[in-house]
Amino acid sequence: MRILRIGPLGITTHRRTFAVGLVMLAALAALVIFALVQGQSGITVLDSLKAAVGIPVGAPADFIVGQVRAPRALTAVLVGAMLGVAGAVLQSLTRNPLASPDFIGISMGAGTGAVLTIWLVGATSLWVTAAGAVVGALTTAALILALSWRRGIVPLRLILAGIGMGFVAQAVTQYALTRMDVHDAGNALGWLVGSVTGRTWTHVSVAATVLAILLPVVLWHARSLRTMEMGDDAARALGIPVGSSRAVLAVCSVLLAAGAVAVTGPIGFIALVAPALALRATRSAGVTLLPSALMGALLLLAADQLSQLMPATLQFPVGVFTAVVGAPYLLWLVWRASRGGPS
Repeated sequence: MRILRIGPLGITTHRRTFAVGLVMLAALAALVIFALVQGQSGITVLDSLKAAVGIPVGAPADFIVGQVRAPRALTAVLVGAMLGVAGAVLQSLTRNPLASPDFIGISMGAGTGAVLTIWLVGATSLWVTAAGAVVGALTTAALILALSWRRGIVPLRLILAGIGMGFVAQAVTQYALTRMDVHDAGNALGWLVGSVTGRTWTHVSVAATVLAILLPVVLWHARSLRTMEMGDDAARALGIPVGSSRAVLAVCSVLLAAGAVAVTGPIGFIALVAPALALRATRSAGVTLLPSALMGALLLLAADQLSQLMPATLQFPVGVFTAVVGAPYLLWLVWRASRGGPS
């Protein structure tokens, strides 16, 4: 066991978790470099790295890498990390492997809020759209909580309420699309698929700001989160303020999911799969926040690169690609649960 220091934060981690985290970090760095140099433009690795950090090297690297590839890759990394942490927190709070923001309707609620903002206010800026997504996500989460509350959160009621609210949010979104200008509706439909294509440094800045604000808050409450997994009574006996900690962590999870949706549109299954894979890789007994973030970033960037390597007629937006890959995992999860095995 070792303690990692990030400013005032001290993070206790086991040696295997630390080693797995380093491996995932190295794999992520290698995949980012591949994302910068892949293609037929003939740009060297060194020039790609310089252009990615803003050092002028001349055309075409400054445009192809600096304005197209680098923002796309960094957006995928940041959004994947946001989804990984959001899923890990929500699954830990509810003690349910199906409780991810996309599966229980929070991401759909964020998408509805963003679409309504585009319809009523106009797509004036990404920050305005992000604010609409946050309002939509918080509203949806509050309704899900109210419907699932029965002397505490009942996991099954949470899942069912989330699925129901997801359908309601989808219906509201579809109605808004029928009332919007044709051009705005087309853009909104393309955004609702979930994609990192065409993302700019503005998208990177929004995602980085959301992650930089919320991740330290989540890490600060990491001990409380792990203790609450043992039960509320045990957590209270150890001096954990269960109510306030749960509220702060739940809001952070919702805001992370809303920020991700605002930047790329709804991207499914990353928040569901990343925490589970991180747990299996680290063999940890409790929630793994940083490994979940790294796993989410790795999965989303890998999915985007795989989608680009496919033949032109089979290239999908990354949101479609993750759904195609993630659906079998969900079926496997249900099959394991039906056989009484560990999820």
